[in-house]
Amino acid sequence: MRKSILLASTVFLLFAVIGCSGEAGTYQKPQPDVQNDVPDIIEPPACEGGTDLDGDGYGPGCPAGPDCNDENPNVHPGRPEICNNVDDNCDGETDEGVLNACGNCSTLCGTVGFGTDPLPLDGEDPNVNTEGVGRDENGDIVITQTSDSFYYLWIANTNDLSVGTVSKVDTRSMREVARYFSVTCFSRPLAYYQSGSCLDTYGTPVQLISNAPSRTAVDFNFDVWVANRAFGGQGSTTKISNSVSNCIDRNGDGVIQTSADRDNNGIITTDCDGNGTPDNAATICTNGLSEPEFYGLDDECVMLTTNYGMNNQLGRCVCLDKGSSDVGASNVWVATYQIHGSNPQSGTQNVFYQINGMTGEFMGFTLIPSNVNCYGCTVDGDGILWVSSWGLTTYIDTVNPAHPVGRTMAISEQHGGTHAMYGITTDSENNIWFGGWNSNRIYRYRPNRLNRADPNYFTELGAGPWTLIEYGAYTGGISADLRGYIWVANNNGYIARIPQSIADGVHGASVATQMNPSSFGGNMRGSGVDFDGHVWGVSHDTSTANRIELDAAGNATGNITTVPVGTNPYTYSDFTGYGLRNFTRPQGTFSYTFTSCPESQLPPTWYEVRWNATLPPGTSVSAYVQTSNDLATIRYAEIHGPWETSPAVLAEAPGPVAPNPAWYIRVTFLLTTENRDVTPILHDFDLVWECAFQGPE
Repeated sequence: MRKSILLASTVFLLFAVIGCSGEAGTYQKPQPDVQNDVPDIIEPPACEGGTDLDGDGYGPGCPAGPDCNDENPNVHPGRPEICNNVDDNCDGETDEGVLNACGNCSTLCGTVGFGTDPLPLDGEDPNVNTEGVGRDENGDIVITQTSDSFYYLWIANTNDLSVGTVSKVDTRSMREVARYFSVTCFSRPLAYYQSGSCLDTYGTPVQLISNAPSRTAVDFNFDVWVANRAFGGQGSTTKISNSVSNCIDRNGDGVIQTSADRDNNGIITTDCDGNGTPDNAATICTNGLSEPEFYGLDDECVMLTTNYGMNNQLGRCVCLDKGSSDVGASNVWVATYQIHGSNPQSGTQNVFYQINGMTGEFMGFTLIPSNVNCYGCTVDGDGILWVSSWGLTTYIDTVNPAHPVGRTMAISEQHGGTHAMYGITTDSENNIWFGGWNSNRIYRYRPNRLNRADPNYFTELGAGPWTLIEYGAYTGGISADLRGYIWVANNNGYIARIPQSIADGVHGASVATQMNPSSFGGNMRGSGVDFDGHVWGVSHDTSTANRIELDAAGNATGNITTVPVGTNPYTYSDFTGYGLRNFTRPQGTFSYTFTSCPESQLPPTWYEVRWNATLPPGTSVSAYVQTSNDLATIRYAEIHGPWETSPAVLAEAPGPVAPNPAWYIRVTFLLTTENRDVTPILHDFDLVWECAFQGPE
């Protein structure tokens, strides 16, 4: 019989868990034959005056008509078609209307449907992983911008432990929950284990001291990228995994060794044996901890390091684009700050490097004008990358690489005097805001945006107006929220609020509202918004992250919390991922890992993924597929996709999916919207596969 499973919620969860463990559950072992159903026997018509060799009433001269096969009584006109690789009804077609979901007659073909009841979320099914999605009132999947992964901020500590570290802070418990070195030696683990050399993605030495990390950028899957300035040395960028389930068990002991606040005191102990050096996997704690809270270069959640640029070019800025074919990962854009005349790529220009967000490998590079030194960058909702470079900015089209670099614009073209820009952010109206460090100002640039299809779209972006706010203090990090406010940090330790809707032109300091009544400490660099809508300031001199609690209208409630982090934090970029998710590209993902044929000795062949979705204008649902024979590594398998419409035929482009056959399949649906107020809806989906029969036991 044909294997067809349509699962209600409880049966679905049981089957998923049992199936992945290799147990049979309710599964019925398929048989190797084809469908052989035979309809009820009907008395054949009489053939008088004709020739009927097989006795089915059809043949030359028979009243019922000719026969296409007069040697088989089960083949004749009017015969019901069955799935047997034979033209049963003599209409010139074979098995029309009766092929199974796999497109053949095998009883080994299977289908499974998800969504007849509420689709499961994280915590309800171990095979499910979601980011930024939830269920609506009908049990369908929609973009919600809620996830446990959202509630972290990532702060680069410039001078911490002589190497440079990144602190992970829980924005709800308001505690530091992990700390990591800002580099790793395990980008090429075999090379490291074999030679003991600390190498980056391309096998070049990783700098192990004085990396001076500064900017961080949080990806769609909430992994973080940190840029290492490395004054006088080799600049680099490093990826750190947010979820332990995505980390790599490099030593094969079945446990992920990674930083955690094990005593729950909100401070990461980095020297639990008191020997004066940072801990690692070999450390035996003497302070009562059962294991270290800090693992140094042995941390298995620090995924990779990629060097870029040449010696002393300073890896200052890092930002993320809207993503491409890698689900949950954007492409990473990093740039050099200082020109290096012997650099064969740049000559007398700085360079933006585009890096694959999954592998850390270079995808290309873009030369930027010789007078542009990247201090920070942001990608807007159209996929345009904007650069902060003191009194200048320029722009790059990350969506259409055929466009040249945009023209270099100086604020002085519209507002005379000397200007200096620092932090940079995008707001909800796709305007670009800049902090001004030693200019005592805040800036807004409003690009002149035509329709994307207009041939003048790209060049006209540089024809917009500048707005200038005479603030009266050095301003650094700057961020935007969904309420229509801009939040800016100043050097005296305060955060100010500015309405993003102010008119073009020049404004005085009266448009800014100071939010904290007392200073968070001098040299405050960073400003960021968390996913509960509260604003944070990062203070370099006091080594703290400071939260101002806000009400729904964006007014301070009076509750302020200070969180200690590593030494001299210096982050003023999108260190929560709020800007990427809300302004660059609102999106969410739903992933499901499945296996079948648990009693077969051979893995299944996967044929199709089918889904039903509601797509309001400006929204999309796309499918991506990974396959593997190892459940533990399927997250790192090659990603195939996107299939933009159902069904995803896995043997066809953008496939073919490989390996196939394979024991495990991971299907990820990417939900995107260009309008934060509208979401696509994933109603349900089906998988189609075919088991391979090994033979009698």
